[in-house]
Amino acid sequence: MNQKEIKRLLHKFNAGKCTDDELLLLQQLMHNLDTDVKAGDKIKALKQPLWERIEKQTIGKGKVRRLNTVWLKVAAAVLVAVCAGLFYSKLATHKNEPIAYQVLTAPKGSMKQVMLPDSTTVQLNAGTTLKFPVSFGDAKREVTLINGEAFFDVKHDVKRPFMVHTAKVTTQVLGTSFNIKFYKELRDLQVYVNSGKVEVHDQHHTLGFYTPRQQLTYNKQHESFTRQELMADHALSWMHDELILDNVSFKEITVYLQNRYNVNFKYGEKRLAQQHYSVRFSNKLSIKQVLDILQFIDGRKYKLNGDMVIIK
Repeated sequence: MNQKEIKRLLHKFNAGKCTDDELLLLQQLMHNLDTDVKAGDKIKALKQPLWERIEKQTIGKGKVRRLNTVWLKVAAAVLVAVCAGLFYSKLATHKNEPIAYQVLTAPKGSMKQVMLPDSTTVQLNAGTTLKFPVSFGDAKREVTLINGEAFFDVKHDVKRPFMVHTAKVTTQVLGTSFNIKFYKELRDLQVYVNSGKVEVHDQHHTLGFYTPRQQLTYNKQHESFTRQELMADHALSWMHDELILDNVSFKEITVYLQNRYNVNFKYGEKRLAQQHYSVRFSNKLSIKQVLDILQFIDGRKYKLNGDMVIIK
């Protein structure tokens, strides 16, 4: 893509006529600017106040809202003049070299810790799969959380943003620690920030900047989201002595237990999957002890037959 085409794309976006594919391309180009040494300060000066203003206008406490794209149009208009040349120079030097990837899965029943090529450490919850390159490039560091939950403690690197892709959502940082919960069986994706600052965006919108103790909950179907303050011991409890689940669906409880204890749940009531619970389980309990607690809470009968949990 040459400079003229980039300008055309930005003007088209400013007029609100971009296709979905063009929006994805423009978003990738904008994020590539973060890695350009010469452009970095200029782009950050434009982006951060813009997204913060978006947040003030669109994020209501406890409400689910979609982002207004008016400020994205303003950003595009400014970037046409400032950045088109930088887009071209950045892309012109890109090398289409094949990248070797590694896919790592923590087996059901146990957690796993991995160190990435840049010395970033990742704690994988049981049943979690992570894809990452054998070595990172000079411009950025990208990994993909395919399924599950992971805690990232990212090695700080101003020149190479660290990005975690999870289906439609990308979490981007320079160096911080955060937790991502992304189970394909669940409707919501969650990003919890433990330290530093995290930027999150989907295919069409920037979902804002998040700071310690803030959590993004993103509905994958409706592409809507909420922001809330959480207690750290709740969001990260899966790594410690006690699993704490606050106001979660029964479906989410079964997903956790299936991965932690390598069992499967069988139940016929659809409404049971939608019921919400607040529970605490010691991570030292056996699956039978956990089932006894659940049986006491909801009055249903839980029967463990091999690796199958049958609920009646």
